[in-house]
Amino acid sequence: MNFLRLILLALTLALGWLVLDASGRAGDERLVDDATLEEWVVAAKAALTEGADITLPEPVPVVLLTAAEARERRERYREGREDAFGMSATVDRLADAMFSEAMLGRYLPDEKAIYIMEDVLLSQAGGDADEARELLFPVLAHELVHAYDDQVHGVVPSPEDLTEVIGGDPEAIVAVQTRMSLLEGRATYASILACEVAGVEPLPEPTVEDARRSTLLRSDGSFGGDFAAGFGNSIGRLKLIQYAQGIRFARRAHDYGGEAYFTHIFEHLPLSFAELEDFDLFVVRWAEELEAAMDAEADAADADDAGAPDEGGDGAGSDGAVGDA
Repeated sequence: MNFLRLILLALTLALGWLVLDASGRAGDERLVDDATLEEWVVAAKAALTEGADITLPEPVPVVLLTAAEARERRERYREGREDAFGMSATVDRLADAMFSEAMLGRYLPDEKAIYIMEDVLLSQAGGDADEARELLFPVLAHELVHAYDDQVHGVVPSPEDLTEVIGGDPEAIVAVQTRMSLLEGRATYASILACEVAGVEPLPEPTVEDARRSTLLRSDGSFGGDFAAGFGNSIGRLKLIQYAQGIRFARRAHDYGGEAYFTHIFEHLPLSFAELEDFDLFVVRWAEELEAAMDAEADAADADDAGAPDEGGDGAGSDGAVGDA
C-alpha cells in the first residue's frame, strides 16, 4: 500500500467540519462550562428534530477540547487496543495529525463521541470568544448528524473498517470517498436547516472554488515547512471538495424525498462520482434497482404458487366425508 493511498484513507475517515484558515490560536480560558455545553447540545438536537426530522435514538458524549488535548485523548483511547500499532491506528494518527488543528469539531465513530476544538473555534473567530461561541451551535448540529447516521444507518466508516478497504478491491477507496462526501454534505445541509429553526447563523457553505483557493496550513518559512504546508493544503482542499459536492447532492435529495429518502440512498450505496455530481443519475439507478427487486419478488411469488398442492382436489367435503351418503 503506497503512502498516497494511506493519506487518502486518513482524509476520507476524518469526519468533521474543516475550516478554511486555521491560523492564529488564541486564549486559554474555556469557551463554555460543561453545563452550558450540555444546554447547547440539547438545543441543537431539538433544532435537528424540528428542522431536519433527525432525532438521535441514543445519547452521544460531547467534549470541549483544545486540538492538543484531542490528540492526547485519542492516543490514550488507542492504548491497549488490539490494533494500537496496526494499519488502522496509523491512519487514525495521520487523520489526527493532519486535521486536529484545522477542524472545529469531529465525530469519532470508534469512540462514539464528539470532539469540539475550542482553540480552532477561537482561531476561526479571530480570537473573539463571543463570536467563537456563536459558531458552537452549527458545529454541534453538524457533528450530531454524523452520530445519528452512525447510530441509525451504520454508514459511518471507522478505523476498524480499513482492513477491508486496504486489502480489497481498488475501487473500495472510491466508494469510501463518495460516501464521505455524502455524509459531510448531508450533515452540513441538516445543520443549515437546524440553524434556520434556531435563528442561528449557519456555517458558510464551501464551494469547489473556495476549496481550491483555501489555505489550511501555513509554512514556517523553511523548506520542510513549505513542503508540509503545501502537501497538507492539497489534502485539506480535497476534504473541502467533499463538502461542496456533498452539500449539493444532499440538498437535492432532501428536496426530492425529505429525510426519509436518505434511507433509500444508504441502502443503495456506493455512489459513483457521476451520481454525486448529478443527483438525477442516482434517482434513475435507484428506480431501476427498486423495479428489479419488485420483479424478483413477483417471480418468486409466482414460483411458490406454481409449486403449491391443489387443495380440495380429492372431492372431499369440509368434514372429510365423501359424497352425500
